[in-house]
Amino acid sequence: MANTSRRLGLEKMDKPIDPTDFSESIEDYHRQGDQILSIIYEIQSSQTLSGQNNEELQKYINLLIEEVNRMKGNDIHLAKNAKLNLIKTIAKFSLYFE
Repeated sequence: MANTSRRLGLEKMDKPIDPTDFSESIEDYHRQGDQILSIIYEIQSSQTLSGQNNEELQKYINLLIEEVNRMKGNDIHLAKNAKLNLIKTIAKFSLYFE
């Protein structure tokens, strides 16, 4: 279960990412990664879940953070791949959470 604020926060992650543009510079990927991390920290600071719900949400967030960290690296090919994985992971949110 995810509350409305958490769901809205995760939906915000779609905003900094253009799923059709993979011609960005490494700086663009870094900027997008920073924006997504900011949203993740916002979600975590409003965290009120406990127990199993909290653990499952944290697993999901950790997947997002792993991809963001790859986006913030210096390898453009890894950044592009991480962006694609991040888009897929964000899209799967509704499969795992109500």
